[in-house]
Amino acid sequence: MNGLQTLASAGLNLFREFVPGDPDAARFWLQIGGGALILWIVLGLLLRFFGSDNARPGLLFLTTTLGLALLLAGPAAVEVYALPSAPSFVLSGVQTATEWMAKRCHFNAWPARSVLLAAGVVCSLVFLVVPLTRLTFRVPGFLALIAWLAALGSAGTTSAVIRAHLPSSAHAQPLPPEKKATKPT
Repeated sequence: MNGLQTLASAGLNLFREFVPGDPDAARFWLQIGGGALILWIVLGLLLRFFGSDNARPGLLFLTTTLGLALLLAGPAAVEVYALPSAPSFVLSGVQTATEWMAKRCHFNAWPARSVLLAAGVVCSLVFLVVPLTRLTFRVPGFLALIAWLAALGSAGTTSAVIRAHLPSSAHAQPLPPEKKATKPT
């Protein structure tokens, strides 16, 4: 039981790390809520119209919530179990491979920790979330994977649009004071 609490704690910390924080709590929860709503809508539409009569709203909500928790379980397990026990040559090898790929593909290199956490997300998606979706809604595994990728992409895009277009209270400019009209005498 202690291991599950540690995984949940690591998952929440990773969620806070990868979701850009904002001091304005209402804005943060609007981003998260908008992303989650779009995730459920896109996943529900794809599962409903491309193969499952079983995509009812309650079951979809429950499976998606469980799927998101399982999606976070992969990087949390990497953070709690794999990174502390990994030998230094593994991390340096991952860092070297990332830098080599960055030079070949002309992008910024990720740190080894981020690469391993992303690998945890991918493994969690492929080995936990997609089989759960496939068995729950009786759809092919490829459709479940495409539905989750489209839903996660849409949720991330919605969250980024809200973040970019919604002014925060820290960036709001004060209104100029009103000038009193003077009467000519």
